[in-house]
Amino acid sequence: MPTPTLERVLKERVASLVGDDLELVEAEINRELASPVALIREMGGYIAGAGGKRLRPMLLLLAARLAGYRGPRSARLACVVELLHTATLIHDDVVDRAPLRRGRPSANAQWGDDAAVLVGDHLYSKSFAMLVRDNDHAVMEALARSTVSMTEAEVFQLELKRSGVTTEADYVRVITKKTASFMAACCSIGGLLGGLSPTRIDALTQYGLDIGIAFQISDDSLDFVANQDRFGKAIGADLREGKRTLPLIAMLARATPADAARIQGLLKRPALDAEEVDEIRRCVVDHGGAKYALARAHEYAQAAKADLAVFPPSEERDTLTLIADFVVDRDR
Repeated sequence: MPTPTLERVLKERVASLVGDDLELVEAEINRELASPVALIREMGGYIAGAGGKRLRPMLLLLAARLAGYRGPRSARLACVVELLHTATLIHDDVVDRAPLRRGRPSANAQWGDDAAVLVGDHLYSKSFAMLVRDNDHAVMEALARSTVSMTEAEVFQLELKRSGVTTEADYVRVITKKTASFMAACCSIGGLLGGLSPTRIDALTQYGLDIGIAFQISDDSLDFVANQDRFGKAIGADLREGKRTLPLIAMLARATPADAARIQGLLKRPALDAEEVDEIRRCVVDHGGAKYALARAHEYAQAAKADLAVFPPSEERDTLTLIADFVVDRDR
């Protein structure tokens, strides 16, 4: 469990450095969600009201400041990445039939799959319309690459789910292409805004990749050990959706043959009841699967901090370093 001091210090530093920009991002989001179509307004207000960590806009804004950029484009592009991220979450929830998002009923649970898919498409369209207005080819290319990467990862993850076999290498490939590539794009866009050298943009991009991998491994570990009220989504959701994440993969490699066979048998079932989910979760914890995964997350967080060594000391670098610590020590 993280110390309250880490979270408090991070919030204070983020507020001091980019608090005004984050307020501009929220205002931009609300403007972009305005629509003559009532359902878009209703769902948009609900989604925006859910809040969230705004981690991706935060990374873009801090990377831009680290790169020396001070101007209005960073807030607008931070809005772009948050709209894109929200669209992917809406579509993910439809595919996964997720009942909760950030502690509240998901958009698909509230309005149905058809409305959720269409509003997700609308957010994608809005974000790319904003990109066209910004008219920076390098920024467009960075986001386009990451968007293609994310969709490829989704399809590859579906293939793995259908095969019933996922290795640690498969898992890392999925989260690198799905979660980390987008965070890397956010960081690289900040570097592009500041006109950094290719070497330093590469360092920021690698930082984003390492942060993204650490974040996702930690998130997947929380699915086994978190407090659901604090976690904001249903505990055991990944198991119910047939996803084999690192804690589960690590447990199967460490369990006795009998335990592994028992869990493999459960995982082949079309649906798991609450008792079966709890049995798998206990086995993951007892055999050190969650512990192993969290250790791997910390390794990637340490790598992310090392990526920043090419930059001179600054408040922005210190805050990005704190984010690396926070993503793996969030409240369970």
